[in-house]
Amino acid sequence: MKTLSFLLSFLITDYWLLITAKAVDLGIHGHTFEIEEPDLLKQIEHKLEALEKDGSLARDQETLLKRAEDGIRLPQPVTGITKATTSRIFYYDPSLVVPYNLKDHKGRIFQKAGTRFNPLTLRSLSSPLIFIDGEDEAQVSWVSVSSIESSFKTHIQPKIILTSGAPFALMEKWKQPVYFDQGGRLTKKLKIKHVPAVVVQEGLKLKVSEIALEDTQ
Repeated sequence: MKTLSFLLSFLITDYWLLITAKAVDLGIHGHTFEIEEPDLLKQIEHKLEALEKDGSLARDQETLLKRAEDGIRLPQPVTGITKATTSRIFYYDPSLVVPYNLKDHKGRIFQKAGTRFNPLTLRSLSSPLIFIDGEDEAQVSWVSVSSIESSFKTHIQPKIILTSGAPFALMEKWKQPVYFDQGGRLTKKLKIKHVPAVVVQEGLKLKVSEIALEDTQ
């Protein structure tokens, strides 16, 4: 028992010395290095200066400009659109259901959630839309005659929209605006699969006519 008491007394005293001892400066051992991070902006500046000196920067800029110009003058064709081999007519209803209450600047509700709304009640289709493949000579020839005849009959110039081809070249040829269905947004919305196609308004719906040119001859 005396031995056990002595050991406990020794352990407690030793532990107390450890927790109350002052920190000792053991000095520095080995090499130390400062932490340095490279300046990213300076690296970019140096890289640009090097590219400018060897002419790479000018060449890259010229390439990018050429690519952008080519993309504008000859956009990527709309995928999934083919030449119409059979004529068909269908109707597109642009109505939508309001997902939530629409309010004016004073907080007054003017369209309740769940209301069915047709944009054609507020704004009509101002002119017919003619979709064609601008790389198909038969469609280009057909639309030039068709649009002129339509203009004489209704005094309204149709909007010509390409799904493929060069809009600027046709614009210069026809001396009128020519549009391009970028990303196929309009043809997908109107569910057009084949061209040429003509879109006109009938009542509160849009009449879509896909036309097989063989049927017009």
